Amino acid sequence: MEHKMNGEVVRNQRLYDMANQIADNLIHGRDEDDTVEEVASHIRRFWSLDMKESLFDAVGSEVLNPIANSAAEKLAFDYRK
Repeated sequence: MEHKMNGEVVRNQRLYDMANQIADNLIHGRDEDDTVEEVASHIRRFWSLDMKESLFDAVGSEVLNPIANSAAEKLAFDYRK
């Protein structure tokens, strides 16, 4: 059981890192609101629901950069209505 939990922690950290990288790559030439929309759109289109749910759990934590956090928060609101 402990091994599974460690694997899940590693998986989630990789997802958070990917969200941060997407945000970092899309910020260039855009304002913050547009970047948040682009990050949210990318995650909406390409991530599975399971991946999104893991990301939603990180909203408000320090593992996401501000753009990734805002995008995750927006998606969480849309998906959890």
